[in-house]
Amino acid sequence: MKVALALSGGGVRVAAHLGIVEVLLENGFEIAAVSGSSGGALVGALLCDGHSPAHILKIFGKLGFSDMAKGFKRGGVFGLKGVSEHLKQTLSVETIEELAIDFTVACTDLVGGEIHYFDKGPIAELCVASSALVPIFSPVRYGDLLLADGGFMDNMPARPVAELGYPVIGINVNPILPKNPENLFETTFRALTLMMMANIEASKRYCDFFIEPKGCEGINILDLKRVEDAYEAGRIVAEDALVKLHKTLDSL
Repeated sequence: MKVALALSGGGVRVAAHLGIVEVLLENGFEIAAVSGSSGGALVGALLCDGHSPAHILKIFGKLGFSDMAKGFKRGGVFGLKGVSEHLKQTLSVETIEELAIDFTVACTDLVGGEIHYFDKGPIAELCVASSALVPIFSPVRYGDLLLADGGFMDNMPARPVAELGYPVIGINVNPILPKNPENLFETTFRALTLMMMANIEASKRYCDFFIEPKGCEGINILDLKRVEDAYEAGRIVAEDALVKLHKTLDSL
């Protein structure tokens, strides 16, 4: 069965998308289209270029913090030049329209205060822009736009793929559970996650099925040592959801 995926951002947690997609592929599903915000856009671009979840997991496992601390830093503490370089080296094509599978990347324009869905344009540049979690990472100038993390306005961009006619599976890797933040970073991230959850709730109406790996809530979004943990959390939730997923999609 062909399906479309809407992938949320979530830093290191986006490795859970890979575990979920791997289970879907093992059970007869075919990915016909993908949309993503932030780290979900990075995963989506690589999937749409034909890379397997296992290969993408290896790529993520090789990334270090230095990859996220390179580049122009105006408007943010760090740049994402290293991530852009890795993406360009890994992809077989340069533009979204050349990808083998339909792909859309969501970015927030800080100038106009609007969400933009790109289905054309340079993959690496737009995926890095979608991942620019200001003020940690600097925004990206793209023409007249100043682009930042797509998750600010649509962290699980289901609407663009819902228009394509495939059943849409929305995946959010940032579950909200009771938590008492203990420091500045945890408090800031908690507030940001709650804000993004509000727009995820709005995007759910475009989804035919929704998956949220509960095992991700304890993974720091910048802890690159937890990539495998996030991946396993994705596999577990996908395997548990298979029966309900088949039943739901078969009824459409």
